[in-house]
Amino acid sequence: MLGGMVDKGIVPMVIMAAKGKMCNELELRSINYQTIRHYFSIYPPLRSLRDFLLFLPRLFRTVWINYHAVKKLTRLVNEFKPDVIHTNVGPLHIGFQVAKKLNIPHVWHIREYQDLYFGWHPFPSKRNFIRKLLFANNYPVVITQGMFDHYHLKGNARVICDGVMEKYQIRFCAGKKKYFLFVGQLTGAKGIRLLIEAYLDFCKHDTDFELLIAGDDVSPYAKGLHRIVDDAQCNRRVRFLGFRTDISDLMANASALVVPSRCEGFGFVTVEAMFNGCLVIGNNSGGTKEILEKEDLGILYSGHDELVAAMKAVVSNGIESYYPMIKKAQARAVALYSIEQNVAAVHGLYQEILAKQTI
Repeated sequence: MLGGMVDKGIVPMVIMAAKGKMCNELELRSINYQTIRHYFSIYPPLRSLRDFLLFLPRLFRTVWINYHAVKKLTRLVNEFKPDVIHTNVGPLHIGFQVAKKLNIPHVWHIREYQDLYFGWHPFPSKRNFIRKLLFANNYPVVITQGMFDHYHLKGNARVICDGVMEKYQIRFCAGKKKYFLFVGQLTGAKGIRLLIEAYLDFCKHDTDFELLIAGDDVSPYAKGLHRIVDDAQCNRRVRFLGFRTDISDLMANASALVVPSRCEGFGFVTVEAMFNGCLVIGNNSGGTKEILEKEDLGILYSGHDELVAAMKAVVSNGIESYYPMIKKAQARAVALYSIEQNVAAVHGLYQEILAKQTI
């Protein structure tokens, strides 16, 4: 999105919490950035006794660090003099606070179901967060209609779908291989354990199809997944690939990508699969449901048994029978989820905001 804005003549200044890989990317693109230490405005987690003991110190640290971040950001904004402040994630509030203080229009890009997916709770409350979103000079942008409804948005708010790939990047491989694919973090929220358990049941009816799992698998949770596969003596059919840089190739050749996330905010990998001509079998919830459901662009399931049935259907029907669905989904992805459409929509919002300021 930033690259597209620069191409349209926008001069951005990006604020990062700390130096990291994103800074390297900004430097390659000659985009100016500064680092200001800050935290998400959410309550600390309560998952263990240690978390309970450290709850108040962690909360105080967040409030204290963000208080000073607002002061530093205010000074920087007064120097840079932007026309718009654009906060690119929902749980980050310092951009809104500075924009309100200096009477600058603020775009708040909401990309996640904070409470439903991550278990995050806005500080000081969700009601307070929604009041901020509905502030007169604030322009909330959500990436799905489901998020729009979840946060009870109206007024300046709008849905702008994420840009996943450029239009020319579509591909379709007719010679699909006999494997199902998972791409993502190996965490409980991503539903990977449920997928493995369903696949192990599927194996009782099939001896050919493999399950390929692409994602960093060094965490304790991932090690637990390895043990499940070991105990089922299914190591040769469930392949943990670790971090991969050839995701597009894996998708293009897969019989289907399975997206088992509990409540995906948008469904980036779902759209990425659509661009790569890959059938998607997705959990009937969140952004995955919204992307696939309206025009029958993939296979939606609810629960263990339906996921097993979906995998069995792909095998028994033959992946070729799903080619019309795959190509329809691909066309839809180009129309709604291309980087070009995303840049055009966000740039159009900027122009609309600036036009209001001159009236």
